[in-house]
Amino acid sequence: MSQTAQKPAGFGSLPGALLLIAGAVGLAIFVYKGVKPDLWPKRLAEVVPGKVYRSSELSPKAMEDLVRGAHVKTIIDLGVAPDGDPRDRRQQLAAQALGLKRYKFNLIGDATGNPNEYVAALQIALNPDNQPVLIHCATGSQRTSCAIALLRMASEKMPLDQAIAEAEQFDAKPKVGEVLRQISPRVLQAVGSQALIPGEPAVVVAPASPVAAKP
Repeated sequence: MSQTAQKPAGFGSLPGALLLIAGAVGLAIFVYKGVKPDLWPKRLAEVVPGKVYRSSELSPKAMEDLVRGAHVKTIIDLGVAPDGDPRDRRQQLAAQALGLKRYKFNLIGDATGNPNEYVAALQIALNPDNQPVLIHCATGSQRTSCAIALLRMASEKMPLDQAIAEAEQFDAKPKVGEVLRQISPRVLQAVGSQALIPGEPAVVVAPASPVAAKP
């Protein structure tokens, strides 16, 4: 008597196919969250060859790779997270482990805030003793683009409209252009005179305080 062969349950079955899809989705999420930030940091670019770099918030591994590859020695953080936040702590611990000076500023996510924060950040970035330097914020688009545009205008005399157009290539929103048109004359004057903008809140410039690793 012949018997009909029974197809074993497995990846050819509906449950097996769903399992395969779930595994693929899980792998994609792992790569996107756990691997992609190390291999392809967002908006990482060389601004001034060998001297100034820009990016979004970097993972410790990506920061280490940048230090080893570009010999970066100073980090200018335009506002990833407030003091005590786990993200801020991670950034500081990574900088400490790599022997970097890290300066923190408290600009707002849409690139607004105290213009003297930009003045101080640029004075640090343009000082040869601090270079190579990395300028970054959380996403590398608004605050970072504003700072880089100001740096371009201060160091290369780049026209304002050209600096804004370059910022747009890094996903800067129209607000960045508005901020640049409003503050650039005063910021550039202050940077050129190695001073701060009168009438705006003063900024204390000092490396971020070290933090202790949790036991």
